[in-house]
Amino acid sequence: MLNPGKTAVSGKGLTHVAYLDSVRGLAALAVIGSHYVNTYDIPCQGWCDRLLTSSPLHIWWDGGAAVSLFFVLSGLVLSLKSFRSGIGADLSHYSLGNYCIVRFFRIWPPYAVALILSVSLYRHYHDSASDFPLTIPRQNDWVPTLWGHEVGWIDAVRESFLFYLPKVVVYLPHAWTLSIELVLSLLMPLGLLLAARSSTWLIFFTLYAIFVLGVSMFLFHFMLGILIAKYHEFCGDWLRDHGSCRRILLVLGVLFYTAGDTLTDRIAPDAMAWFSGLGAGLLLLTVFGSLRMQRLLSMPVLRYVGKISYSIYLIHFAVLVAVTPRFLAWLDAPSGWLLPAWLAGFAATISASVVFAAFLYHYVEVPSMSLGKRLGHGFQYSTPHPWAKR
Repeated sequence: MLNPGKTAVSGKGLTHVAYLDSVRGLAALAVIGSHYVNTYDIPCQGWCDRLLTSSPLHIWWDGGAAVSLFFVLSGLVLSLKSFRSGIGADLSHYSLGNYCIVRFFRIWPPYAVALILSVSLYRHYHDSASDFPLTIPRQNDWVPTLWGHEVGWIDAVRESFLFYLPKVVVYLPHAWTLSIELVLSLLMPLGLLLAARSSTWLIFFTLYAIFVLGVSMFLFHFMLGILIAKYHEFCGDWLRDHGSCRRILLVLGVLFYTAGDTLTDRIAPDAMAWFSGLGAGLLLLTVFGSLRMQRLLSMPVLRYVGKISYSIYLIHFAVLVAVTPRFLAWLDAPSGWLLPAWLAGFAATISASVVFAAFLYHYVEVPSMSLGKRLGHGFQYSTPHPWAKR
């Protein structure tokens, strides 16, 4: 019997694990939380502020850790199909051309639409700055600083090339993660070949690429995702039989995942992503080992948020700039109602992001993915590889 949220086809094992969509959705909401806090700060001071910023309780707005989780998830999801029958990779029908085309149409067209929207908002923001009202809670200088650069149409064209973004990304400040996602995901076929040969080969190549060739450290996250995909059945079965170890793994996962802020003074900035990536991997292993967590993550509302999570990630900054301040101005809360107004603004930001993301998903993402699959179908042929499972 399949675990909650798992989908199988033709008795060949897993092709999709639906509750992982929910994990991605929760990470997207954490990114919204991060940018909302960056814009309106934490609505308390003293011990309350320290508790919500310098302890694992800040996990709900830890955007940096959420990015690490995105990358580990990408490595996991993109390779899970190849390991659906155990730790031996089945690459006999793997098509590199199909993979690259499908991946491009999965990422770039929705990004291009979000970029066009952001360019329009940027122009309006600079032409009508007085239209953006003062609010309770009051905006800080985060958005004005991000959008304070004078950029033109050439810069918009440069930002449209995800393979090589400019040093200062203005229109969609969080697009740097998409550039890394697109470039490193193209290395996934090589990672799968190495993992099919030996996990040691994969680990060696990853560390060599990062420390010798200068490849982004986030390659570690993709490698970790591939290894989790390879061993997820073994680890999941073992953790389900060892509840105490699973709980310890959960605690360690949370501590590593949130270490970037809880240990800011003790961890070098370049090392934070390593910790959060490792924490993300431990949390995902915990999910594989817990039927209770799988049932929780299989709730329809969470699965839908996960399904549209990429569109949420793309559209939420525009909501934060154009919708949230107007909602707070309409709310017109008195200064003594800072916390209720802050919570209402946060809820409105999430709600509006989900609504607009649903339109972007159904009218841009889905058609784009369908087009990518049709164009890539011509490359979908059997290409046996000497390392592939026979």
